[in-house]
Amino acid sequence: MHLTRRQTLGLAAAAVAGTTVAGTTTAQAGTDRWVRETLRRMTLEQKVGQLFVCYAYGPTADTADARNTSLYGVATPAEVVRKFHLGGVIYFAWTDSVKDPQQIARLSNGLQGAALGDTGVPLQISTDQEHGVVFRVGPPATQFPGAMALGATRSAEYARQAAGIGGRELKAVGISTDFAPVADVNVNPLNPVIGVRSFSSDPAVVAALTAEQVKGYQRDGRIVSTAKHFPGHGDTATDSHTGIPVISHTLEEWTRIDRPPFEAAIRAGIESIMTAHIVVPALDPAEDPATLSKPILTGILREQLRFDGVVITDSLGMKGVRDKYGDAEIPLRAIEAGVDQLLMPVDPGLAYNSVLDAVRGGRISEARIDQSVERILKLKLQTGVVDQPYVDLARVAKVVGTPANYAAAQRIADRSTTLLKNDAGLLPLSPAPRKILVAGYSPAALGTALQGRGATAVVKDTGATPTDAKIDDAVAASAEADLTVVLTMKAWDTEVTDKQAKQQKLVNALLATGRPVILAAVRDPYDVAYFPSASTTLATYGYAAVSMEALAKVLYGELAPTGKLPVAIPAQPDPSVTLYPFGHGLGLDPRQTRLTVASYNIHAGAGEDNVFDLDRTAQALKALNADVIGLQEVDVHWDARSQWRDTIAELAATLGMYAGFAPIYDLDPPTPGQPRRQYGVGVLSRFPLVRTENHPITRLSTQDPNPVPAPAPGFLEAEIDVRGRRVHVYCTHLDYRADPSVREAQVRDTMKILAGDRRKDLQILTGDFNAEATAPELAGLWTRLTDSWTATGTTSGGPNTYPAVDPVKRIDFVTVGTGLHVLRVAVPPEQAASDHRPVVADLSFRP
Repeated sequence: MHLTRRQTLGLAAAAVAGTTVAGTTTAQAGTDRWVRETLRRMTLEQKVGQLFVCYAYGPTADTADARNTSLYGVATPAEVVRKFHLGGVIYFAWTDSVKDPQQIARLSNGLQGAALGDTGVPLQISTDQEHGVVFRVGPPATQFPGAMALGATRSAEYARQAAGIGGRELKAVGISTDFAPVADVNVNPLNPVIGVRSFSSDPAVVAALTAEQVKGYQRDGRIVSTAKHFPGHGDTATDSHTGIPVISHTLEEWTRIDRPPFEAAIRAGIESIMTAHIVVPALDPAEDPATLSKPILTGILREQLRFDGVVITDSLGMKGVRDKYGDAEIPLRAIEAGVDQLLMPVDPGLAYNSVLDAVRGGRISEARIDQSVERILKLKLQTGVVDQPYVDLARVAKVVGTPANYAAAQRIADRSTTLLKNDAGLLPLSPAPRKILVAGYSPAALGTALQGRGATAVVKDTGATPTDAKIDDAVAASAEADLTVVLTMKAWDTEVTDKQAKQQKLVNALLATGRPVILAAVRDPYDVAYFPSASTTLATYGYAAVSMEALAKVLYGELAPTGKLPVAIPAQPDPSVTLYPFGHGLGLDPRQTRLTVASYNIHAGAGEDNVFDLDRTAQALKALNADVIGLQEVDVHWDARSQWRDTIAELAATLGMYAGFAPIYDLDPPTPGQPRRQYGVGVLSRFPLVRTENHPITRLSTQDPNPVPAPAPGFLEAEIDVRGRRVHVYCTHLDYRADPSVREAQVRDTMKILAGDRRKDLQILTGDFNAEATAPELAGLWTRLTDSWTATGTTSGGPNTYPAVDPVKRIDFVTVGTGLHVLRVAVPPEQAASDHRPVVADLSFRP
């Protein structure tokens, strides 16, 4: 592309800046010369056009769109640029500007051609690519975690890296200005418009990360960075899009809280600052919005903070700036206050002509216009857009969304996830296959991440305002799942986001089921305060795919959660109480693979009518949420009690688990050609069974008459593979009620079988016993039971179940080898009237 001589003036400035003192002087002289010559040849109409940054509809510069005709009186984006001699344009999805990187790059080149053909000055092309929850250029462009996620990492390196990579990707498609970072300090948890767009509630954290992002965008990405929203939008409960926020900070509070990030940005060399449509009486007693306030923009920003870069307004279509003055007056007051660029006026023709008329009529001097245009021209020259207004289409795919960039985004997300509460000891999850309901706001990405880890993910996208029907559907689905993960997005905000508090209704309904629920706040972390009964809560600060992948890693213990709250979370309904302080964040040992094991006498499934009920038993087993279940009194085509069904096979199919079985009785069928009648013990496992074995053990039948043939061994060993570890699960049913000598022999046999296993460290023994806990013949077994038995004794219900035959007690147990640790043991409440109670143990592997 051939450039005119005037377009190439000052190229030396970009090439030699910062090399030597003499070189710097030469560069500055070149910059000044190009700016002076360009300004001298521009008409007043062209100068005024440089002040405006507008949007235009259409994916290409030459696309005719009726919306352009309605707003601007011309049909194509190129005609809009030429008609108003625009200094800048802004891209949005709703203007069809950002469909994919190649389309964006072609649009940028087309618009630059229109601008150069009109004024000879290239456009400043901009967008809001804050990352996190506010972005305009979507995938395949790299999607980084947003500001508050970066705040949770406390990493200056990550903040700069995200901005640098993001800046280079934007530059590759022709975008030379990013309206980022957000320099607001979010000290108000009820802030409806900033929230996770802010790095933190701590001014020092915001200042440090703001400065690093400025360096990343400008020095590494070579684009313009725009800090926003001056003088600070972090303490408002009103959205400036829909009202006029009033900030009640005193001058001392503003100086201490809101000022430091903007000072840090200026020290870092920020080239542009965006104004806020907020009223700060302590800074301007006239109570004009900051965008229109000379005391704030000239008195504080220009004179006190000595900022001489470009000041741009926030969108002039927002209610916060339009309520006090009319649309023709707003641009004039903004310029008089110290603004250089006017962003998105509601009526561009009215605003443009209003400024022209004000200059021609003497209200605003042309020298004042020149002052702003000079800043804008310097900005364009320093950014390199004067030197290279067009982008190379062939390079776009080499820069945008590369594997290396994606990996960098994932590394940052991995460090940001914050574990707030793990009271039930649910995390980390075992890697066993399980059915997981993922419900709430935008759950698809997390569902995909969980599916990739072997889970069967059922996704129910209920959105930000769930209907009652969607809530009922999600609750019904949770009954069929082993675990529910529910994602909330500003569930606290019942003024704007979710006016009927339907997200809160959804989460509370899921918690009320009593099933295991994990709550993840995927936008504002403040959501968790509204669900005090949730025992497992996390914050991700965003719902981008990288954040959901990081959440999945934390859930499964693939990495330790290292994010620390960058804000404090107040309690509800009393916000004067702090629920979680600034800096809170739990850790987990990622090596601590979890395993939940239960011992359950399946006779409980028979209930009072002594008839086995498959659905009732399946629900009881599902409620245990165990990875491995040792079962006693298992019927396989036994008799009318189980309706001649193969109960363990049917339960395994219903629960989606693997099954192993060892008979105690193995009898001929009552009718030739029918299956054998079997009764014994079994194991259900979410992990595949590598091997099973039925070990011999002393038996004494209490049946009358004794069955023929003699009892089978009935001591099951099932070898399972848990993430590369071979675990040996044993299950026994020592159900002989009146003969201590038999019990003594059974204990002796049990100990011998366990001792014969070379991997004693990874043994798990499940079973039950009809005996009093103090029976002397059990003493040898209790030495193996010490760990889990002691823990069980502290739970509600104790280690002994209801009497089977008084005074003998039914004892259910789970005990482990030295390579495993018992974290928690519980005796769950009865699911049906029975003389049996299960025991559930949460285990972990010792490092």
